[in-house]
Amino acid sequence: MSQAPSSDPVLGPAQPKPSWIKGPAGSPATSASWGPGRVLIGVGLLIFVITIAASIVYGIEGDDDTLAGRLSLQAALALGMAAIAFIAATPNLRPASPRQLGLGPALDAPIRAAAAAYFAYLGSAIVLSVLLSPEQEDVTRELGWGEGTFANVAAAFLIIVAAPISEELFFRGFMFAGIRARAGFAMAAVISGGIWGLVHYTGPDSWPVVLQLTIFGVILAWLYERTGSIRPAIAVHGINNALAFWVLTTG
Repeated sequence: MSQAPSSDPVLGPAQPKPSWIKGPAGSPATSASWGPGRVLIGVGLLIFVITIAASIVYGIEGDDDTLAGRLSLQAALALGMAAIAFIAATPNLRPASPRQLGLGPALDAPIRAAAAAYFAYLGSAIVLSVLLSPEQEDVTRELGWGEGTFANVAAAFLIIVAAPISEELFFRGFMFAGIRARAGFAMAAVISGGIWGLVHYTGPDSWPVVLQLTIFGVILAWLYERTGSIRPAIAVHGINNALAFWVLTTG
């Protein structure tokens, strides 16, 4: 189990949880042994890994916009996020334990909290769709859906399984918890959710999508803090991606 955080000269000591969160005592969401500094190291490592992966793909394919290139980069991103979350959370080369990153069992009422989180996200998504009409790119086609059995299976796996696990590990289990160890819930949730949203930025027309995913990220951070595990967040994220995948591939 990770140790309680010490005070930080910039952000100060870890803040108490607001009463509406009511997370369980001893939750890894609020007791991470790493802080914002290690989060910055993790982000830097991820940028480095993706840059190297893109260079390798370009060197092999001669063009990183081929189907093989796109699938390879998406797989490298998922693997990189998961691996860096474990490595960057500790000051030495020993990986963090799964429980430290929130992969332990939920400590409090996961089903009800997960349902509340997903319906809150659906409500916000409906409001944003009416006000801003977000237009997200069809990632299923980008990853090769419709270009053969292998491409279909690979796209489904990367979107429905790999992305929820790796993104929740990195953005909630590692980034949110690291910031939360030195700051209040709102700051940690908005920063980690905002960066997660920006990762999905594809151009000026995608800002509504960035906002929508930032809100989703805040809700998933609440779910982690509320239950003490990222397993419910992975489940909600996976269900959302599966529904989106079904709509995009059958519409």
